[in-house]
Amino acid sequence: MKNHGGHDTTGSGKDENQASVDWVFGRNAVRSVIGEAPDRCLKAVIGDHVSGRALSEMEKMFREAGVSWRKAPRDELDKLSGGRSHQGFALRISPISLYSDEWLLNKVRQDTGPLLVVLLDHVQDPANVGAIVRSSEVFGALAVVFPFRRAALPAASVMKSSAGAAARIPLVGVTNIPRFMSALKKEAVWLVGLDHNATDELEKLDIPERMGLVTGSEDAGLSRLGSRECDFLGRIPMRGRTGSLNAAAAAAIGMYEWVRRNPL
Repeated sequence: MKNHGGHDTTGSGKDENQASVDWVFGRNAVRSVIGEAPDRCLKAVIGDHVSGRALSEMEKMFREAGVSWRKAPRDELDKLSGGRSHQGFALRISPISLYSDEWLLNKVRQDTGPLLVVLLDHVQDPANVGAIVRSSEVFGALAVVFPFRRAALPAASVMKSSAGAAARIPLVGVTNIPRFMSALKKEAVWLVGLDHNATDELEKLDIPERMGLVTGSEDAGLSRLGSRECDFLGRIPMRGRTGSLNAAAAAAIGMYEWVRRNPL
């Protein structure tokens, strides 16, 4: 199993500004992890002071392993490493192995019965991601799909908030969520997006047996491209004045609706 990536020049996620047990620092340490566990490698940072053979060798290794990377000033790496020696290299890793998009598409092709895939359209709060992973495992989802960019990655905080469920359900990393949604539809998976502005209530939709449930980010909801790829958009009716549920609560309700329509 190996994740996919490329040369990422868009900047960092919001959780990259502090030292963490989810980071590996130093040229040799980074090389070792990529060589031994490429499926745990999420993304890398290279100091803009690194050049020559060291730079070209590491970029080649990242490219072949499918690990995205970006350049950063030396002082950012100093801060990220908490003062530890980094030699201009840092690698973000997952505490668990990740599954590839090809693996999930193959599983979907092989499974002819009812199935549920949960897709996170840039959910950024690790607590929400962990709670969604936990609900996905409880309700029998085949996998949880998340993007490598602009989203909370499956780090230790996600593992903790999932109450260990992250180790019991496949987590799939993809480069582009809308593109993967399109690939799922080609495998006869119907996509239902949760949108509190949708015209139809979720319970009134014809929930498909083979469903991809799409949950948007906490602040903006579904992305424009993600919303466009959905076959159905449904809202959860609410009587209070809060305005909307958080991503984890909404996703759990959507999963329950699928289970209710597809009993064992």
